[in-house]
Amino acid sequence: MEDGRITKALLKTRSGEFDIESIHTLNLRDCGLSDLGCVSECTQLERLNLSRNDLTKLNKLAGLGNLAVLNLSGNRITNLEGLQALENLQSVNLAGNLIGSINGLRCLTALDKLEELRIHDSVKDLSNPLCHNSMYRRDVLDMLPNLKVLDGERILGHGSDVFSMCRDIEEALERRQDVNSQQHSTPSPWVSDDYFEPTTKFEETRLGDAKEQLQALLSSCKISVEKSEEVFVKLKTSIK
Repeated sequence: MEDGRITKALLKTRSGEFDIESIHTLNLRDCGLSDLGCVSECTQLERLNLSRNDLTKLNKLAGLGNLAVLNLSGNRITNLEGLQALENLQSVNLAGNLIGSINGLRCLTALDKLEELRIHDSVKDLSNPLCHNSMYRRDVLDMLPNLKVLDGERILGHGSDVFSMCRDIEEALERRQDVNSQQHSTPSPWVSDDYFEPTTKFEETRLGDAKEQLQALLSSCKISVEKSEEVFVKLKTSIK
């Protein structure tokens, strides 16, 4: 490594491979890197760990067409320019960087295979400035609808119904609060007394429906657990 730059010697040392074109997995964690150097020559690379470095630019990753898993946590990244070329990227960890807004993730919309994204890690206390917005998760999912896992939580598949339901409840509560605040203000002369009533009733209906769906889902989960316990008991008995 020369002045925080990735060199061929570093790639060979860390991978144990003589030909860098043969490297499939590479761990460059905590190497003091500030320049990706010749990493794009690792054309067969599938898994790359660049966490805990000093990286700010990612454009030199553009040649890694086979890359599927990328860890960029704990750097100083503000711009994801270059990642849009990684057509096979499935998982990327961006926790602990300097991404300030949802627009900083715009490059990821070109990645059809991206299923897992982490921009906040509560266990390691790593985050990004955009996470200060309490609605960032909804914004990310609206931008990247193909995601299955966000910040370590499953979005699609088992558990996704609960997340979606909670989001609907949250939105309904926010709208109801807005309506209530409007009702307490002095209405304009041309606004009738019952102007806001239909909206309030509509939101109450949505909340009621969401509550019923949540209860049904929880009941289904309980039944599944009970069945699993019965199978476990039978299996345990048969083994004895």
